[in-house]
Amino acid sequence: MSGQVASVGEIAITTTGQAAEDARELVRPQVAAVLRDLRGRWSAARVRLTADTSSGVSWPALAQVDLVVDGRSVRAQLGTARWEETSGLLGVRLGEQVARLDAPWRPRRWPEPGHRGRPRPSARPAEQREVLRHKEVRPARCTPDEAALTMDLMDFDAHLFIDSGSGQDSVVHRIGPTGYRMARLGSPAPPVTPPRLPLTFTPHPVPALSGDQAVHRLTDTEYPFLFYRDVITGRGHVLYHRYDGHYGLITPV
Repeated sequence: MSGQVASVGEIAITTTGQAAEDARELVRPQVAAVLRDLRGRWSAARVRLTADTSSGVSWPALAQVDLVVDGRSVRAQLGTARWEETSGLLGVRLGEQVARLDAPWRPRRWPEPGHRGRPRPSARPAEQREVLRHKEVRPARCTPDEAALTMDLMDFDAHLFIDSGSGQDSVVHRIGPTGYRMARLGSPAPPVTPPRLPLTFTPHPVPALSGDQAVHRLTDTEYPFLFYRDVITGRGHVLYHRYDGHYGLITPV
């Protein structure tokens, strides 16, 4: 089953790969339980289920849920070896993500203790990797604190934004031990107004690279992602490892 969509009780569920009807029925009640607790505060719910049993994949059962709650996007994603385990953990994770909207925001430790089901990229040989997804985004102009909150709510490892203090393309990402680090085009110096969260700053200038050079550098380093200045546009781009072992590219518009 590939690319099939079913709207079940106002929850749009898409299945790709070998995800079957039983996977949909396992995940649906977990998501529905979270939505019931929201008591009408949500306006959209999309679920994507991906099954991949190829060699080297540590998460044959991958689920992603995107919600809009009180006008704000919230996301949860995880994967395990079985749909029974994925569905149970997904309900817990989604509930935790939604709870962040109602509680005073606090920085998260990284790696998160006890966070089961966080998928790792597949071990695809470097010569087989391609940039399979190019996503154009309109980065929000905000503070590093606001960018970090968005990153947490969306369950991202990195988030591209425009630093409101400098007007520069920037990225905030997860790293130990404080959990957050920031890099931006231009000066690597910390913001004039200190952020509230325990944020560290990349001390090195952001590299200026072509698309091909960025792919080669990420392949050589095996970092989760690479933030670089595109030599053609001069804007900050993010090249990252997808869970299927290929690459994805985020560019600002």
